[in-house]
Amino acid sequence: MNPPIYQRVSDLLENAGLTAGYEVQWLIWQDSGDKKARYIVVRPNGGSSIDRDMASDYYVMVDVITGTSPGDYSRSESDVQAIVDWVQQNPLNPCIGQISNMGGIPSPVLTTEGRMVWRLQFVCLYGG
Repeated sequence: MNPPIYQRVSDLLENAGLTAGYEVQWLIWQDSGDKKARYIVVRPNGGSSIDRDMASDYYVMVDVITGTSPGDYSRSESDVQAIVDWVQQNPLNPCIGQISNMGGIPSPVLTTEGRMVWRLQFVCLYGG
């Protein structure tokens, strides 16, 4: 059995070196309590109907979560842009089909601890 698309996207980002300096998690964010820790959380986020004979859209959410150290906000902004740029330059992959960014880069959200959360959404067209 093949791993779910969100896990394949996570592996793809990791293999491209885009998760360096971050703890990668799947499905939900589990804070270690270390205020300097940075996280990337990858999870499914819906998609189109899945059919045996047709390709389907699989939505994947990638949250980039900063630490609270000075400079983390600007570093995360650069890292978020690097992820989007990499996807634009590498849209085709046999493991996930075609990947595209949906919605660009949204406004980040601050947590009560002072972490910045960037929520990127991607669509993978896979199967058929």
